[in-house]
Amino acid sequence: MLAFVAVAESQVRLQLSSYKVTTYTDEQGHKLERLEPAFKVNPGDVLEWRLRAVNTSGQRLQNVALVIPIPPQTYYLEGTAAPLKIKRGEQEVVVLPEFSYDGGKHYGWPPLYKEVTVEENGKKVVKKVPVAPEEYTHVRWVLSEMEPEQAVEVFLRTKVR
Repeated sequence: MLAFVAVAESQVRLQLSSYKVTTYTDEQGHKLERLEPAFKVNPGDVLEWRLRAVNTSGQRLQNVALVIPIPPQTYYLEGTAAPLKIKRGEQEVVVLPEFSYDGGKHYGWPPLYKEVTVEENGKKVVKKVPVAPEEYTHVRWVLSEMEPEQAVEVFLRTKVR
């Protein structure tokens, strides 16, 4: 997996980067993390995905969706997609991440449920079952508005299968 850049055709410039998370212990015995380019990864490695977005349109944009796809050779690490906090004047707007398990067709907030067909007493029955975070395929943050030249960054972590 290599770090890569995604550029939107819209009025928002997007840059998606991947980093390998390396844990080490400093001289005082504290566990610390270092982000390194993800040029070579192995099963069990943790990757951090960062999506930086800049409004290059010169005008306020509405309903801007920032989406990070989760590569199929990895799985999402629960709790690593942090809410995005944006300062607007004296207020702080919090944008919660939404999750998809169906390739980005539908999004929602956990807990998510899916329908599965099972056989019970010789009959096929449709049941709703919880979706595990490891089944997520995409994560998105939807900004209600984005000011001209505003830059934001969202991130999440995955683990290599």
